Amino acid sequence: MKKAHITRENIDLFIFDLDGTLVESRSDISKAINEALVSVGEPRRPVSQIHPLIGKPLDEIFEILLPRQLRHLVEEAAERYRTYYFENCARDSYVYPGAVRCLEELADKRLAVATTKKTFQARRVVQLFGLGPCFEVVQGSDDIAHKPDPAVIELVLKKTQVPPDRALMIGDTVMDIRAGRAAGTYTCAVTYGIGVGEDLQEAKPDILLEDLGLLTRVLTNDGQDDA
Repeated sequence: MKKAHITRENIDLFIFDLDGTLVESRSDISKAINEALVSVGEPRRPVSQIHPLIGKPLDEIFEILLPRQLRHLVEEAAERYRTYYFENCARDSYVYPGAVRCLEELADKRLAVATTKKTFQARRVVQLFGLGPCFEVVQGSDDIAHKPDPAVIELVLKKTQVPPDRALMIGDTVMDIRAGRAAGTYTCAVTYGIGVGEDLQEAKPDILLEDLGLLTRVLTNDGQDDA
């Protein structure tokens, strides 16, 4: 049973999405997607077409972007993406200032990452930005269902042995919020990432923030009523 308020004291584990929540990575992801498209004979796409797809599984992204006659090349394009992105994932990306502040203020808490990325890619990004020491677990979606399925969050909870009602899932898309709710955790949505603010409001997260750097202030002030 969820408590009426979320406070720093009743959260033992903070679980963060990666892209759009901790790291602004749209430029590097878009470049990697276009590199993959070119590798299978397709033209590059404008970022306005790619950005709304970020956060979806790679196979789904390329199924959308590739014409029907080239969909047999989805896995080839995905593999090219993985190779290129692994080597170029920190060229234009950066950690959101508010995320830095939040992680610093939660240094005494248990922290984890739960992302749609493969685990090896997520660990690469976390390490390149010097965030590795912050996290007890960095978990990607390896051979498990992607958000909004709660599988990746449930795996983090299993590895940390934290009950879901003592955890907070923080993300920037409706998929993150639905996944957290399905896993039984509290949920926090940030509006500066990939997701659309109105959609996030309709998803009714327990906490809605314009800046992740405000999270500890909200928790110190006894949280917010459950949505």
